[in-house]
Amino acid sequence: MQPMMIVPPQTFSEGDLKLLRDNGICVVEAADPEKVKFVDPLPVVTSRTQIEQASIALSRKLLTKGQCPYDDATRGNLARIFVELLSKGTPLDPAVIEQEQYEKTVFDSAKIDELRRLAREEAKAERAKAKARAAKNQTAEK
Repeated sequence: MQPMMIVPPQTFSEGDLKLLRDNGICVVEAADPEKVKFVDPLPVVTSRTQIEQASIALSRKLLTKGQCPYDDATRGNLARIFVELLSKGTPLDPAVIEQEQYEKTVFDSAKIDELRRLAREEAKAERAKAKARAAKNQTAEK
């Protein structure tokens, strides 16, 4: 993830923008910087289910006699420590997973809408260029 700057157009020269971008800063020029919205979810939120799955797999290994290389006393202590740490971490609640799925669908929908909007703008710009070229060719023929 790169640091990001959102600035009004014409704030920096092209050379300054290139220098900033070469140094790993994502510079975005926006007519109204205060209206810019971010739709990417935080990485911690998106990996929560993976963390929980890893925690469940570890707990199963600790609590299953055949898979845990420790004796019963050590295994009990590890299980106790694990449960204490897990209870302080993310909740293993199906409602959280449903919320994350809802957030993912909202994010995906917003991303698709933005891509469609950008595609429409590009197509409109291409049509305008084609019209301008056609008009230029007509005037050149006369």
